[in-house]
Order: sequence, then C-alpha cells, then structure tokens
Amino acid sequence: MNAQSLSFLQQLMALPTPSGWESDGMRLAAQYLAPHVDRLHFDLHGNLHAVVNPEAPTRIMIEGHCDEIGLMVQYVDENGYLYMTAIGGLTVQLLAGERIVIQGPKGPVHGVFGVRPPHLMKTEEKDKVAPRDLDELCVDIGACSREEALASVELGSPAVVDAGWLPLLGDRVACRGFDNRIGAFTVVEVMRRMRAAAPGVAVHMVLTVQEELGLVGATTAVHEVRPHIGICVDVGFASDSQGNDKKLVGDVRLGKGPILCFGPTYNPKLRQFLETVAQSRAIHLQRQVRGRGNNTNAWAMRTVRGGAAAALISIPLRYMHSAVETLSLGDVRGAIDLIAAALAALPPQPDFSPDPPETAVPATGRRTSSRAGATKRAGNQTRRKS
Repeated sequence: MNAQSLSFLQQLMALPTPSGWESDGMRLAAQYLAPHVDRLHFDLHGNLHAVVNPEAPTRIMIEGHCDEIGLMVQYVDENGYLYMTAIGGLTVQLLAGERIVIQGPKGPVHGVFGVRPPHLMKTEEKDKVAPRDLDELCVDIGACSREEALASVELGSPAVVDAGWLPLLGDRVACRGFDNRIGAFTVVEVMRRMRAAAPGVAVHMVLTVQEELGLVGATTAVHEVRPHIGICVDVGFASDSQGNDKKLVGDVRLGKGPILCFGPTYNPKLRQFLETVAQSRAIHLQRQVRGRGNNTNAWAMRTVRGGAAAALISIPLRYMHSAVETLSLGDVRGAIDLIAAALAALPPQPDFSPDPPETAVPATGRRTSSRAGATKRAGNQTRRKS
C-alpha cells in the first residue's frame, strides 16, 4: 500500500463516524476522490456518490458502508454522570473500563466508563463487574452536576469508544471501526484507478450511511443508481483466533486473501467471473458460505427495485464490533486489486442472468425453453379469450 493511500486510511480511521454521523468521513473521502472521478455528489441521506464513465449503458455499483457502531447520550443524572444508548450492535460487557469520546455541540468531550475497584466488591459482585445492560454503566466526564455536564454535551450527542490505529506485527493493524470503514476505503481506492482503467461500463461508487441500523443508506442509494451489477465490500469473520468458530463460519484466516462469499444471495455467474479474474492476477481468495446473506448491503442491491446481480467481497476481520478489530493490510490490497481488475475486464454489456431452464421434451422430440413455453401458453390463452 503506497504512502498516500495509507495516510488516507489512517485519517479516515481517526474520525468518529457512528451511524447517523458519518459526514466527517464522507467529506474526507470526497476531497480525496474529487480529482479522479467524472461526477461526485451527496444524496439527501448523506451517501457519497462518485461516477466514472457515467454515460455507459451498464451500471455497476461498488459499495462500502462508512458508518460504525457507537452510542448516544440518553440521560444525565443529578451528579453529572451520563447514561448511554447503543447505535448498532454493541457488546455491553466490553465497555467497562473503556475510554469514550463524545461529539458535543462545542467539540469533543472525553469520558470513561468507570468501574468499582475490586477492593470494594464482594466475591459474587466481581462476577458482575461488566454489566450486561447499558443502563448499569455510567460515563464520567468529570462533571460535578447535571448542569455542568449539559454545558458540554446534550441529549442525543453521539459517541464512540476512544481507540485508535495500533500497528501489530507484520502488516496487521488493530483499530476501532474497521467495520466498515475498511470497505469504504477499499472502494475509494478502486475508484481512484478507474479513469486509467477506462472501463466499458459506468462505475458508480457509493459510500453508504447507516448500514448498522438496517441497510438504510444502500437501500435508498440503489433507487438512485439502479445498478445492473452490485459489488458490496464489507468485513467478514476470521476464524483463526480463539474459539471454535471454524464450525460456524468456515476456515478463514488473516493474510490469506479477501473473502468471496457463496450462497443464494450472490449471483453465481458474477462469482465465477470474479474467481476467473482472481486466478488470472494470482490473487488468492478465501471462500465463506452464507446461507441467508441478508446482513450486508449486498442484500439491498440484490433485492431493491428489480434487483442486481450481486457479489460480496469481505475483508477477514478478528474481534468484530470491538475496539480492537484486527486485519491484514495485504488482504485489503488483494480486494482492491481484484475489484479494479474485474471492472476493467467487464464487457460493455455483461450478462449475468441465469440460464433459462428447459421444459420436458414435447411430443415432437424437440426441447423448448421455458420462455418459449410461456409464449405458447400466452397465445393459447389469447385464443381462448377471443
């Protein structure tokens, strides 16, 4: 990864972008992308759209959601302690003893999820030092009263855990919010290559909002883009750390390449095309099976309006939805190379529609496709009505 790309990624990861408050990350990405695309705009919900070759008849949507899980100020008690509500899927027990940064109306406000000292707890209380419910955890921002606290924060102020970029051995990095700013970064880097690649299709990149709240941004963006083909980039479960996760999600490891997802949601011809491109570029892929596939924005592209031929490419990630999400930058690089090469290799009018099934052999001995059979049945019905 070159220095410019790595610097952009580090800047993006440093910005809090909880669902509903993605705008700082979006503006940074827009500034970074502007010289490299033909069109650039934000829609009403805050999705960032960028397009290369917009007049081509076939529209490809590449997408990564830019939001992360977070919190909001729900209540302030008389002593100035804050109580929070979740934005997205939090594991509450992980918050005990963590630092937090709140986006107050006058700027960032720092606080801590305080815990009682072990010296003051009975034996049975030590087993409950990490409460299961958010209303049992308070945030201390140093205020002495409700009035003092509300002078710096307000009800509804968003917040994230205060944990940043941490290089590990090799090309591995831990950071809060790789889910899914790493997917957003991936499609941005792909888009920066598109003019030079001169694709025969219209490439629409969308950084979407509020995926963690129910695929909100992608669902509305699909109505605008009307893609024929959609490639979603998200994070996927790595199973090479603790636990028995291989039986749940397969054998997926950091450093072994991006994940190409298999399952009924994903178009088999598009998947085969991506595999062929990966083989031609010596890009190693890992396979992950998803029986339903309705928890990423690939689902929105697959099902909204008439639906697109959808694929899901995932970056292997350890410790998802924690403050220490960990990945390999090599896997990110592989995903960027694969998607850029695939978009450049697409013909102007690719066809990923399924092959029509054939009906039983008719009396004449000739097979007829289901489409021909449907036409014949329609003609018979017309004659009967007349």
